[in-house]
Amino acid sequence: MVLGVMWAVTAAMLGFMLGRVSMYGQNSEAAGEAEDNSDAAAEEGMKRGRKGRNRRIMEDMRRWSVGSPVSGEVTACEEGEHSTIVIHPEGDKLYAPAAGKITRLFPMGNAFMFITEFGTELYIQVGDTKDELAVRHYRPRIVQNEVVAKGKLLLEFDREGLEAEGASAEVSICVESCAYGGAVQMMAGERVKTGEEILQVREPFCAKAAYQM
Repeated sequence: MVLGVMWAVTAAMLGFMLGRVSMYGQNSEAAGEAEDNSDAAAEEGMKRGRKGRNRRIMEDMRRWSVGSPVSGEVTACEEGEHSTIVIHPEGDKLYAPAAGKITRLFPMGNAFMFITEFGTELYIQVGDTKDELAVRHYRPRIVQNEVVAKGKLLLEFDREGLEAEGASAEVSICVESCAYGGAVQMMAGERVKTGEEILQVREPFCAKAAYQM
């Protein structure tokens, strides 16, 4: 009888110990799974954070617009170190493509250097003749070193008079340089209106921003 009771007590103790071991194992597995899930969630959160930061960097990239100084048909677009757009004008007036300053007015009055308020230097010219008699066809409405707003009348020219003499009246806009090495993108279609965006200047990523990506 005593022996039977001892066996029963021993069996009960073994069962209790085995149950504890089993519960500990299950708890350890659950804790491990929770830790793995926590690590995965943290990694996913970091990825979302990087994507959000990169999106903000893209959105925060400064972009500037250069408008068309005339209305007309785009006859040439050349991308490169000195991006150039050539327009056959419909009218005989040329307007400031952005706010900026006339840094040089050439003697014939048909060409000038123009630096925008965002640091992009443009060379703008009407016609391509070097005939000094053609000066009578150009009437500048600005002076050298004058600061102008976008849309300011810069030049009046006799388009029909130039064409009657066999001279070109086309307007060319050439990017001479960009502050901070900005990239230039052509935005003009086949035809443009005065003030319509023809060039977009974008500030490049800095090395730090590129590293963070």
